[in-house]
Amino acid sequence: MTRQNVNEFKYACREFLSKQGIAALRPYGREVGVAEPTKKNKEELISAIVAVLAGELAPIPRSKKGAPVKDDFVDPNIHEYMAYLCKCYPAVSELQCDDLDIQSRLKELKEHPFILKVEDPNARALERKESREIFKGQLETLNGVSMLLPLNCMNSVEKIIISVELIRVYSLREGDVVTCHAEKRNNVLVAIEVLTINELIVDSFKRVDFESSEVHFPEKSIHFYSEKYNSPTSKYLQWLIPVAKGQRGLVLAPPKAGKSSLLLESVSAALKLNKSMRVFTLLVDQSPENIGLFRKVTGGENFVYTTYEDEPDRQVFVAEFILKRAKRYAECGLDVLLVVDSFSALAHAYNETDASVGGKLLLGGLESKTVHYLKRFFGTARCLGNGGSVTILGALAVDTGNPMDEILKAELSSIGNLEVSLSDELAKRRIYPSIDLVHSQGNHSSIQLEERERAFDAFLRSSYLPAFGNEALLELLKQSSSFEELEEKVYQAIK
Repeated sequence: MTRQNVNEFKYACREFLSKQGIAALRPYGREVGVAEPTKKNKEELISAIVAVLAGELAPIPRSKKGAPVKDDFVDPNIHEYMAYLCKCYPAVSELQCDDLDIQSRLKELKEHPFILKVEDPNARALERKESREIFKGQLETLNGVSMLLPLNCMNSVEKIIISVELIRVYSLREGDVVTCHAEKRNNVLVAIEVLTINELIVDSFKRVDFESSEVHFPEKSIHFYSEKYNSPTSKYLQWLIPVAKGQRGLVLAPPKAGKSSLLLESVSAALKLNKSMRVFTLLVDQSPENIGLFRKVTGGENFVYTTYEDEPDRQVFVAEFILKRAKRYAECGLDVLLVVDSFSALAHAYNETDASVGGKLLLGGLESKTVHYLKRFFGTARCLGNGGSVTILGALAVDTGNPMDEILKAELSSIGNLEVSLSDELAKRRIYPSIDLVHSQGNHSSIQLEERERAFDAFLRSSYLPAFGNEALLELLKQSSSFEELEEKVYQAIK
């Protein structure tokens, strides 16, 4: 092997290992024969591993004396890719140094059960054909290890390890929903073949970059009303406060004003009436009873939640988990509706994590970093130029007497383009949905509405509501089976 090839081999090893965490490198360094890997920093450890594999440093003999090693699990991704590099530079096995036959060391590594062995292509194809069990999960990287987690973000005994090679070949990103074939290796499931990515088969899989993609104004409405789903909430969201794909919507709700019921009805109608849209539900710091209600309607892989028993870090992780999936789906041209209950609970959770520390302290104990996090989360909603979109409809507590909630209202309202305001007065009289249309605002300038619909909205706000109020309008909504019928009743009432 020429010196040039040795240098190329060392460079390739160093480039890969530098991307791994030191916690994953130490068990691997111990296995290949690096002396005292726990006492070395990352750069020293990588240099020692590369020197051993290149035949420039003799590995220390393995000793069975002393206490057993606490952490001897070696990331299969590292094994897999290092075996791949050894195949790319087969002459490295001919190298020797004074006290080491490097060929035997490499042979031992290649026979490790985690490493992909070189096999006959026909045998591999037959193995794939016979492997009928399909696994599905969302790609996440935890402690330097890439794996597929359950889509509902619940704890699972079996997590599927996915190799760096598969991530590179298919350009996978965190948040991608992957279906694959997997096999057991040392009691760990390892993905061996990717079948679909974000519900698209790999042969036709295309996407754009979410952050750099062109953004359009929201235009196409989401459907909430039909003859079957004809609740007053559905009529409000279909006729009077239309929600468009890509909007950032806030449900401003005083305590006990019925925000959860409104969101539940919205999710139920959206699921049934928008077959091509993916509807995600995120519940943060909720009671078991509330989670049970949502589970009956939205239960499944697109429903994630945390209870008030969960730690703040867990609550923030779950929120980021579902948001990543929404972005990946939108990159593939799919429309996503993410319903959040609530932004207030998410802000309180993030405010208690270490990530929020270090910024400016605002009123009510609110960290400035928490405000930035909420604005970034809420600002994810947009309509992409390739046809995909993320719509976020989230609740926010108001009129609580807590300065923290008032700051969040001011900050999120500045970037939102849809507000559904709930009335405390209506809620106290048990009138639901307690929507205050006067203080609710939609983005009627960009959404595709007919001129008569715009004129009717202006008439409602300027003439009907000041004269009759929200309660009378709600009664007309309950009596009307179509927008035209409601329009006629309103105009007759004002004459």
